[in-house]
Amino acid sequence: MKISAALSTIVAFASFGTQLQVSGHGYLVQPLAKFIDKNIDITQYSSTIDSNKLFPGGTFNTAPELNIKSFLEHYKKSEYKSLKAMIDDNQELVSSDATAECGFTDPDKTNYGALNDTIVFGRSPDVSIAEGFVHPGPCETWCDDNQVQQDMNCDTTYNPKSGGGGAPMPIKTAACANAKRLTFYWIGMHGPQWQVYVNCVNINGGGGSSPSTSTTPESQSTPSSNTTPSTTTDQATTPPATPATPSSQNDTPEVETPSTPNTQDDTPEVETPSTPNTQDDTPEVETPAATPAPVVTTATPSSDVGNEASKCLRRFRS
Repeated sequence: MKISAALSTIVAFASFGTQLQVSGHGYLVQPLAKFIDKNIDITQYSSTIDSNKLFPGGTFNTAPELNIKSFLEHYKKSEYKSLKAMIDDNQELVSSDATAECGFTDPDKTNYGALNDTIVFGRSPDVSIAEGFVHPGPCETWCDDNQVQQDMNCDTTYNPKSGGGGAPMPIKTAACANAKRLTFYWIGMHGPQWQVYVNCVNINGGGGSSPSTSTTPESQSTPSSNTTPSTTTDQATTPPATPATPSSQNDTPEVETPSTPNTQDDTPEVETPSTPNTQDDTPEVETPAATPAPVVTTATPSSDVGNEASKCLRRFRS
């Protein structure tokens, strides 16, 4: 029983180890690939290639470095000019959910704009953690029908020297200018059954944020409002009647928009005619009030003359 329990434990551990080897390899993290299902292992390979069937007589079951060396010898003599063509002709899908063109990725869930000059393969969207390529093997990148990157031993070429983080790969961004899709290929050649990883993302022809920058000058055209003070000064000079009025207009443009000077121009038109009318009415009231006073006082001299006449009569009678 103890032996049997020990064997079952070993078998379970071996099975767990096999799962670790199958999964956790990596995917395109920049630009970030999206997958057909959230429950799928996004780091697993989507197809395999039988190396001995493809290149009979090769040595593909030894140390990974020797496997790569044998692959390069046969690849250079083959009809293939790209990894893409070799994969398309020889891969066997590991699941009915995978596609030959994009593996387990769903490019329709992505629509990236301008690409960086590097893409990154890793095991986490945070490119500073985890790791890049975990097996030796070649990789290749395409923008539509243009090959923009290729290397025959990507783990050695691109993995960070520090040993941590994703693997950045330079690409020819000019060849992606009008492309609609970026496709990345990687083949793990650590054994005779090669593991194939295919990731796709849709791209917007390399346009990215450039259209938004072109619209920025239009939004910057608003500084034309800075020219409005000049228009307000022109409006202030047109009515030269009162100099005090432009001073109030000069204060107003600092606070309000050019629409306010129009209301201020209307104000002096109302005030100026009102002041002469009030002044013309004032003398009409004051002048008649002053003239009746002498008319009333002139009546008093007639009484004095009467007194003098009465005195003369008295003297005459006496």
